[in-house]
Amino acid sequence: RLQGNVQGAKQALSATGSAPVPLPFVQQTSHKLSGNSGLPDAEWEPLQEHIKAATGRSEIEEASRDFLKKFAQLSVEQIAEILRLMETKAASYPKDFYTELGSMLGHKLKSATSPQLALTMSSFLYWSHEGRQRFIDCSRDFLAVAAAEVPTRLMELAPHELNCCLAGVVSLGCSDHKFFVSVGKSAQARHKTFAPKELGSLLTILSEVRLVHVDLFTSAAQAIAPRVRELRPSEIMRCTRALSRCGVKNEAFCQAVGDDIVGRWSKSQPSHSGFRCEDLVEACWCFAVLEFYHHDLLQLMFQVVRESQKVTADALCQLYELHLSLEAEHKERYAPIRIEDKSVSALLEHYKENRRDCRRCSEKVRSDITAAVKGLLEGHVQANHRTSVGLLSDVAAMRKRSSTDGYVHIDIDGALSLIRPIDQDETAGPLVDGAVAFRRRILQKKGLRVATVRESDWKNLEDQKEKRRHLRSLLSALGDVLE
Repeated sequence: RLQGNVQGAKQALSATGSAPVPLPFVQQTSHKLSGNSGLPDAEWEPLQEHIKAATGRSEIEEASRDFLKKFAQLSVEQIAEILRLMETKAASYPKDFYTELGSMLGHKLKSATSPQLALTMSSFLYWSHEGRQRFIDCSRDFLAVAAAEVPTRLMELAPHELNCCLAGVVSLGCSDHKFFVSVGKSAQARHKTFAPKELGSLLTILSEVRLVHVDLFTSAAQAIAPRVRELRPSEIMRCTRALSRCGVKNEAFCQAVGDDIVGRWSKSQPSHSGFRCEDLVEACWCFAVLEFYHHDLLQLMFQVVRESQKVTADALCQLYELHLSLEAEHKERYAPIRIEDKSVSALLEHYKENRRDCRRCSEKVRSDITAAVKGLLEGHVQANHRTSVGLLSDVAAMRKRSSTDGYVHIDIDGALSLIRPIDQDETAGPLVDGAVAFRRRILQKKGLRVATVRESDWKNLEDQKEKRRHLRSLLSALGDVLE
């Protein structure tokens, strides 16, 4: 039987397919095989040892032939166990083996029970990204079978089984909008049957691959809020991170999480609370992204940061962005606990050193847009411009070369700055990543004018004339910048 949910991270392709991003995996518990199912112990145990012991190319090829030869006799549980044993060497198995395995496994899924389906799909989460990619490249029909089979079981899969299937399909690179729409609808209809941990796992899986179902995320946050004490610190952080990435605001959730973190910290030794200094910083930063102010948590966080001997570089960057938002949006409430000016200057220098490029699109597209802006606006035009507050803009037009801020700033939305909604039609436009929207909000609060260009829209424009016309329409919305 499967138990548990998302417990850590494996690697999968990002939205651009060029770099790995963390993808949650589902932890399986060991399962006992009934004595009268599948391959008898006398043959089963040697097969396990053969798969585990295979190292060299010839040994792996021999083990793969042994696996395929006995496949028809294996139970689904035994197949899942073999897939798990292949994890460290998944990228080394022959391509023709994967082609045949994918076909045989696809047929097996159709007759599997829902728990067996979940068990099989979660087995792929133990593989390396390279191993999964090699398997899918050789047996793409298997992913199509899995993506078609899971939706037919949505109302019978237990919550943790649904998470297993979703994570497994996602890890194999599924991007079928209809599949995710069906999963989102089912989970929204059944969200009250999910435990807080299972809801958190579901939100994490979707957010890590930049998908959001707004009603589901909102309902999940509302359901988790009164039961937040049931979650471990790492699970609380994952839920909070998922909501902030997708920009789904929920005051009840934020208030409950803030109160819970402060309560756990005050009721035990700090080292026993389960939250690190960096977790406190990130929680406050996530709240700022979601436009929620929790004074007690902020006060605790600043105290812990001052007392900490070492804080990670990313946490210090988040702390600086948090300071900027508090200054811009909660100046009076922030004043009593405000960071000292000397520390702010140090954080700014650290931020400049560790955040050197804001690009979330291709360099070619940014260069192309920069050139087009030069043909439309007067003054000095610069790519990857550092504003006076330290935040970066993809392109900026300045009155003078020596200016610190431009009179126009342009951000380019690529795959890494967008979230795809799965509660709308496939033609509906994407949403902006919460962190990206947060930084733009800070710039606008500081009085800077910001326009956004979507990389996909830009690539669809055929010639320079169309591109200039598109830019002109975007810039005209900012006021008199074209005069």
